[in-house]
Amino acid sequence: MKEKILIIGAGISGLTTAYSLKKPYEVLEAKSYAGGLCASFHENGFVFDCSGHFIHVKDKEIKITEKLTGGLLKVERNASIYAKNKFIPYPFQANLYYLDDKTKKECIDGILKRKDIKISTSMPFLRWSEAMFGAGITKYFMKPYNHKLWSYDLNKMTAEWTGEFVPKPSADAIVETAYSKNKKKYGYNSVFYYPKVNGCGALIDGLTKKVKVNLNSRVQKIDVQNKIAFCSSGKIYRYNKIVSTQALPELIKQITNVAPNVKKAVENLLSNSVRCVNIGVKSEKGVPKKLKNKHWIYFPESQIPFYRAGVYSNVNNLNVPKGSYSFYVEFSSFNKRYKSIENLVDDFRNLGFIRKTDKIAALNIIDMPYAYVIFDDRREKSLQIIKEFLKECGIFSIGRYGAWEYSFIEKNMQDAKSLADMLNKNRFSA
Repeated sequence: MKEKILIIGAGISGLTTAYSLKKPYEVLEAKSYAGGLCASFHENGFVFDCSGHFIHVKDKEIKITEKLTGGLLKVERNASIYAKNKFIPYPFQANLYYLDDKTKKECIDGILKRKDIKISTSMPFLRWSEAMFGAGITKYFMKPYNHKLWSYDLNKMTAEWTGEFVPKPSADAIVETAYSKNKKKYGYNSVFYYPKVNGCGALIDGLTKKVKVNLNSRVQKIDVQNKIAFCSSGKIYRYNKIVSTQALPELIKQITNVAPNVKKAVENLLSNSVRCVNIGVKSEKGVPKKLKNKHWIYFPESQIPFYRAGVYSNVNNLNVPKGSYSFYVEFSSFNKRYKSIENLVDDFRNLGFIRKTDKIAALNIIDMPYAYVIFDDRREKSLQIIKEFLKECGIFSIGRYGAWEYSFIEKNMQDAKSLADMLNKNRFSA
């Protein structure tokens, strides 16, 4: 049998793997389009993504990504927290200056009264947050916002996911921002890139020009003993190695004769789901003044059902028809029972994000059944069992859901390229 690598999933990880391979491959995609969560959708002249998908490449990677997308915009982040009917610059913990006196005092007291203990990301998230930022910041932002984001018990989650995603200014820096405006940029996404045309999907368009994809080809069964994959299209594929980018639980369901301990390990893997609602608005006046230049907003307060919203058109005004603006709005759920979105437009009008006279020109919903991986004390041990099993089967599982991690586009691309480089240097026996 000729050497062949089977790639399951035509999202950013699968396409980048194929793009970087110098060996024969087949890419199988279950859906009728490529891209996964990096795909973009066109409706009534609006370009919508699967919520906020931005690119954070550096140095030599910029040129490669520019070539694939047809050009990138460089954008300086303007993110805010909306609480108590006002905007607070992101991150909350570095902008106490904007809080009312009572809240500010609680946050400062919390920092000054922190217990002198060793801080570890293996701690429950709430304990970690209080040890890192104090009781006040935890009370007013870290606890309520993350409860909405994860839809899970924060005492059962560890802080291992925080990594680059939660800015960690020093205690002195936090206290200093209570008395003067912070001028420092925090976070990995303080500057990001975005395609000049066709949304985040421009990156997928560039890759699919270079990579052949078999669409409507859902893998139903993988016979790892005989190295054969059976597809919903009726085709069978013989392979030497598999690169899977689908969610780990879905991959394990497809493999025949899985050991009970591996099945049990998969049952221990938890994630939440997210519903993204995209809204296109027609208005000759453009986006309301209070949202001018804002890219995304966090909503920690419980009376607002969504946890985050972003303004696509403020990132790139070519994503909307002339005289229009557009949003994405995110709802989280652990059991796919989302809080009602029936009154979403009314909520936005009441917040002043959509004028009473502005017209809704486009509205669609994108559900993400695997959105954020839950980091708990069972995750790492369970992953070790599953990875050992997959290694024996000659299967590499990568990407945000294949590796079962919290990651972003550029890391997925880097990991895919690294795997492809490794595969390029090795020959496989049939």
